[in-house]
Amino acid sequence: MVKEIRIPVFILTSSFICGLFLSFYKFPFFILGSLILTYFFWFFIFNKKHFYLALWLVFLFIFYLAGYFYFKNIDKKHFRIEKEIELLVKIKKVEPYYFGYLNTAFSSSVGDFVFKTDKKYFSPGETCLITFKNRKNFEYFNPFSVEKKRLLLTKGIDAELIIQKEKDFVCERDDFFSLERIRYRLFNFSEKLSGTAKGLIQALVLGVEYNFPEEYKEKLKNQGLYHQLAISGFNLAILFGLFYKFFYHLLKFTPLMRVGYPLQNISYLLALPGAFIILLFSGFCPPAFRAFIFLILFISSKLFFRSTSSLILLFLTATLILIFQPYLIGNFSFQLSFVATLGLIVGDRMFNTYFKNLIPNSNIIFRGLSLLLYLFFISFTASLLVFPFILYISGGVPLATPINNIIATFLWSFIFIPFSILIAILSFLNETLALNLAKVLANIFDWYIKIPLFELVYRFKIPVNLVILFFIFSLSILILLNYFMKTYRKYLLWFAISLIFYSLICYFYNKAFYILVFDVGRANAILVKNADSNILIDTGPNYFENFNWTKIYLLPVLNKLGVDVIELMIISHPDLDHSGGLKTIRKHFYVKKVISGRFKSEDWEKANVLILPDPIDKPKVLKIKEAEFFLFPGEKVYKDLNRESLVVYLEYKGLTTIFPGDIDKIRFYRMKGKGEVLPVEILVSPHHGSKYGLDKNILNWLTPKVVLTSGRGKNFPHEDYIALLKSLNKPHFSTQNTGAIFIFPKDDYFLVCFEKEKRKDFLFSTFFPFVPLYLEDGHCRKFDYHKDLVK
Repeated sequence: MVKEIRIPVFILTSSFICGLFLSFYKFPFFILGSLILTYFFWFFIFNKKHFYLALWLVFLFIFYLAGYFYFKNIDKKHFRIEKEIELLVKIKKVEPYYFGYLNTAFSSSVGDFVFKTDKKYFSPGETCLITFKNRKNFEYFNPFSVEKKRLLLTKGIDAELIIQKEKDFVCERDDFFSLERIRYRLFNFSEKLSGTAKGLIQALVLGVEYNFPEEYKEKLKNQGLYHQLAISGFNLAILFGLFYKFFYHLLKFTPLMRVGYPLQNISYLLALPGAFIILLFSGFCPPAFRAFIFLILFISSKLFFRSTSSLILLFLTATLILIFQPYLIGNFSFQLSFVATLGLIVGDRMFNTYFKNLIPNSNIIFRGLSLLLYLFFISFTASLLVFPFILYISGGVPLATPINNIIATFLWSFIFIPFSILIAILSFLNETLALNLAKVLANIFDWYIKIPLFELVYRFKIPVNLVILFFIFSLSILILLNYFMKTYRKYLLWFAISLIFYSLICYFYNKAFYILVFDVGRANAILVKNADSNILIDTGPNYFENFNWTKIYLLPVLNKLGVDVIELMIISHPDLDHSGGLKTIRKHFYVKKVISGRFKSEDWEKANVLILPDPIDKPKVLKIKEAEFFLFPGEKVYKDLNRESLVVYLEYKGLTTIFPGDIDKIRFYRMKGKGEVLPVEILVSPHHGSKYGLDKNILNWLTPKVVLTSGRGKNFPHEDYIALLKSLNKPHFSTQNTGAIFIFPKDDYFLVCFEKEKRKDFLFSTFFPFVPLYLEDGHCRKFDYHKDLVK
């Protein structure tokens, strides 16, 4: 199948891309080295036929080392401003960003950086003197979330700063021509539109999706058609193809017909500006840039009458780009574009090799069926290869992508994409006509989105890292069996081995118990994974109607953790930092039961929920599997909402944890009088570490082995609170410093682990939660149970 394996260009380019990929994601040196040495020992020494593969592995290791040292050096470069600084900057881009604008600028002392504004203060090409300060670290370190610094790096951005608007800034506009000004003018045009028209033009022409209707985005994701919305090689190929067809037929009526040089080659050159228009309008986004370079190499091979393999062209294209922009190897858009194109090429080859003659081409009906089968097969192959990437990004896999592609591609290829580009070009000539056409196109799209296409999204019930691990294992087994066995029985054996391996993963994961304190800022959201049941204590914040924090930050993490059904949701009290995500969680998950304390219905109005949680009127015990939840509600008549939070004790095989919500010292003393204060191993800080939450007596009553705080900012946890814990030698960890916090109970002790530390540990990240649940690697803190209380 891969006939190019013996071609030096393919060996170099493919090993370069793979080596750079492994080094970017910090694949351990010793594991890669051990695998390569094992291969040489078992295969190369005894079988000289593997010379080319051995050569490929040598180059892989060399490029891996080069990438390792390059990215290590990049990681050390981190621009930071202590207070504030005045910079002379060149404005490069201005783009819409949610409810404001994202500005990209360049400064000789910083490099490329971004900053946000609420209005359009700047335009591309301006040179400005602006005062900035460093952006405080407000990102959330949860499982499978991408670190902000690395996310900026993969876009070629060195830093994110905050503009000091109260300080005056001055700008000077130069008269030099700038390609970005063309794009900026299109942004100004698009902002005269509204609703679907605005979102559609910005997405399909300019590559900015922030203003595209959220309900439409969700629908396209579920249909597996979200890639149609993103600018990629598909958009570029459509306009290039239309230009090519136009010029090819036009040239037949010109004297060039008699020259003898192939009209196809001339048409390729004349159609190239059509592809460049897409690249320009997109702001040279990585997928479009990759496709444009691929197109140039393809046309070059045709001009010099060389029949170059499309696979080699693809790898050569990616290599040329990555040589100058190595950080793009971690850019999800670039990865998806490359892998999807690879899937189309592989699918085309496999179809022509095994299925081309499956349906006879005797008449137009059979030829039509053959074409449909071909389109389905290459779409399926591309979907299969991008599966791990889509799963890691979204936590689910749309199953109907190949079928929906066949149904919907005609409308995208011949209506939405080309007419969006036409409207953009027309806006420079007749803006009024362009605005009217954009509204017509939006009406057509509003009609199209109502077509009942298949919406099938499969979400695994195990974390995505374990699914990807299974995918890699299964693929490796298939390759090995394909080498050692020549009969079709190898596929049955491969299926059996894969099924057993996946069953074992599910079996051991379903036995697991752990507690996860999410990093949600000054708020609360805690997941208790209890065998095959999930219990959620509070839902994190959601303060704004037009910005769904839960959907952007918490929902993807729950999906990627394999959560599909929530057995029990406990809301401590109605404040939005604890209940804000209730409505969103209920919408996207099957929640069997929601409970809370005794609160007035008007206190729940800010949470915007139709069905109120079931109130707990008196102390109650709930047993779920081997875990017991002791629930203590507050007073029915109250003045302080926080004080009357529903307090939860969790007991699991000797591990006792208290989740006190936002209660204060007064409530603790009241609970002590009722005999409701129990010794615990873990105390989750009341009210995010408020100085009014604890005192020495309360800590002596609870006797926690460790205190965990879900908080952020100067006063959460408060310095007096921290000093109190230090005075009593109570270990304390805050999500502000550690990221999300994991608790894993063992037979005689329990482990407390941290997301920031987890990211530094390849085994922990790859095999979570099996490491450290079944195999400890020394990166977690160990604490003993209260011996006299262990059952």
